Amino acid sequence: MAHSLTFARPQPQQQQAPSQAQSNSTKKPPRKLEMRIPNNGASPTNITFSAPFLDNTLAKLLTLQNRMLTVSNDIAACEDVDEKTKQEQFAQSAELSRIIALICAEKARQGA
Repeated sequence: MAHSLTFARPQPQQQQAPSQAQSNSTKKPPRKLEMRIPNNGASPTNITFSAPFLDNTLAKLLTLQNRMLTVSNDIAACEDVDEKTKQEQFAQSAELSRIIALICAEKARQGA
């Protein structure tokens, strides 16, 4: 038996025109963002994630990485910024790249 954690995005409350209401009724239901933790005493590292969870996380991290690279370029161009600050910013960007690589590896492992 495994525990399953489900994350659901709240639907924004908007006023809709009648034509929009019809198109929304044919929308697909949102995909579940799940993290499954085994309950049978298996290794605590044996956690699986749903493909939508991995996709959502990866998209957010890639957006963050783009923002960080932009800031890194801006910091590198500034001459009045301490070299230690520049190196820390680049180290953080590199760590984020490693996390993104881990998520991609998990997606490949699950065949997502």
